[in-house]
Amino acid sequence: MQSQKNELKQINDYMYSLKIKGENNKILYKIIKNNINSSHYDEETDSIFFSAENVKPLKNYILEQPNQKLSYGKCIKLIEELTNQLNELRILNYSFYGIDIDDILTIDNKFIFVSVNYLQPLENNNFVFYFPIKRPLFGNPEILNLTILPSKINYKCIFYSLALLVIFTLLHVDLSNIKSENELENIMHPIKNTKVYWFLKRCLKEDINSRLILLI
Repeated sequence: MQSQKNELKQINDYMYSLKIKGENNKILYKIIKNNINSSHYDEETDSIFFSAENVKPLKNYILEQPNQKLSYGKCIKLIEELTNQLNELRILNYSFYGIDIDDILTIDNKFIFVSVNYLQPLENNNFVFYFPIKRPLFGNPEILNLTILPSKINYKCIFYSLALLVIFTLLHVDLSNIKSENELENIMHPIKNTKVYWFLKRCLKEDINSRLILLI
């Protein structure tokens, strides 16, 4: 399936419109409305409008940071905000099965999912795949090893993808290919025994049923 590019427009100094293209976009509009207080959905244009002083794709936002990586504090914020959005989606019986760097927008320093490329409904906490799917940049072992259709994969596969995104943004490490457990441990050595380190360890467990998305 081809990715569809969203339309982000700046209307004036403080007003933007975002048209999310693709199936399930209404679900994502609900999540954005829950997280951006100034936002409102316009049915006629199938777009969401919001006021903001600064709007950037996450990729551009990272490039502006010292050493092209997020500070530890901003990384905590990224984890908290994306985790909340994943929890909101699950209540609606949806989730993502992978993440690309282009799927996230920064709106006045808030991190917001704005792409439906990997968004799918859940059936009893599982994704059900009937057709070949696009491989995410930040994938997970279950998605990258998917060879049989139809197949069911537990929604917790996204925890692994979120962990890879966090490692990329905090440590500026290219994780386009899944690393072994030992490689990941070595990569995370600079943040060993921190709050984020233990968050990542919970998300990166080999057994998908043991994965937790918990920052304490």
